Amino acid sequence: MKKAIKTAVLLLCAALLLTGCAKTSNESAVEEKETAPFMADYELLWETLETDYPYLDYLRDRGVHVDSIRESFKERVKSVKKPESFALIVSQMFEKLGFTAHLFMIEQLFFNNLYATYLLDHEVSESPFFEPWCRTLKEAAASGRYTAPTEAQGSTDAKVGNYASVTVTYYEDCKTLCLKIPTFVFFVEERDHDVLQQALEQYPEAENIVFDITGNSGGSDGYWMNNLVAPFGEDRMCSIRLFFKDSPQNMQIMEPYYEIENTSEAENAPEWAIRYGLNKYVRQVHSVEGREAVHSDAKRWVLVDHVVYSASESFVAFCKSTGWATIVGKQTGGDGAGFSPVLRLLPDSGVLYEFSCVAGENPDGTMSIEGTTPDVVLESATIDCLLDLIRQERGH
Repeated sequence: MKKAIKTAVLLLCAALLLTGCAKTSNESAVEEKETAPFMADYELLWETLETDYPYLDYLRDRGVHVDSIRESFKERVKSVKKPESFALIVSQMFEKLGFTAHLFMIEQLFFNNLYATYLLDHEVSESPFFEPWCRTLKEAAASGRYTAPTEAQGSTDAKVGNYASVTVTYYEDCKTLCLKIPTFVFFVEERDHDVLQQALEQYPEAENIVFDITGNSGGSDGYWMNNLVAPFGEDRMCSIRLFFKDSPQNMQIMEPYYEIENTSEAENAPEWAIRYGLNKYVRQVHSVEGREAVHSDAKRWVLVDHVVYSASESFVAFCKSTGWATIVGKQTGGDGAGFSPVLRLLPDSGVLYEFSCVAGENPDGTMSIEGTTPDVVLESATIDCLLDLIRQERGH
């Protein structure tokens, strides 16, 4: 009997001890939340990069001390109390990672552009594919950190004046028409819809057409498809493979719209996709339906430099793949394959950030992040150097 009582007392003490430990653990979690309120956001961010972002091992291969960066910034997060300070840390950390593949913290000004593009343009907002983008932007606006622009503030008319116009120059001595195109941003696509047609109507004798996109960091694929390629009346198509990690978030985007295949079963699977654990891939097709707006047999050139990135890089890859134009200049900036960078919201801080969740394959088998090597590499990516090349071809 005494033994039974003793055993019961011991069990009761053990239960009380465990209850005390649980309470201490809960109190510890609350204390951590109070002393480091954004640590959970920080850990969630890195968990997302490990599972959804294809470039951490790529960066490690190139000597970026990814793990040291993660630990050093974690120490800074421990003492941060305000969401603004946490947002600054995130932005600085992404800078250390080279802002690789659209890895950016979203500021209010850029948020306005995203919100206007995805939610105020009805053609985009009603597209089922972009529902995850629209949902995240709405959540970000509701979080209180970002303020949604009004219809008037986000309208194309309100935005278009912020972007430089296309400059048209004709060089009589070598019969060359040059269009200097500073941006492919969505808001100027309609404004520039007929700029090529008008230029060729003014200079129908042009034997060379130069699309100078040096300094053009991208925007929308629709710009170059509709304003540069389609006017020649040619139906064009190119296909590119996009490799990614098999994560729930990535699959949620891909599964409804693409036929997903295993990288291990792909024909001539690129070595880098296997090395970086990109175990799934899809094929993305760029199909341009021609509209006969111009009539010209002029030779087409695209002048590029290291700033060419995103949608402008997509145009270069299209030209390289189809032979639509001769690429000249310097190695481009890359990351033009795929679709819009995905958006992720951190719940405690309200910080919104983006990144490319796919790694595209260039026509030569390299990663799209590494850019495109021009067909003709120039000593300097300038119109003067290209004009000298054209004059040489003409025997001047």
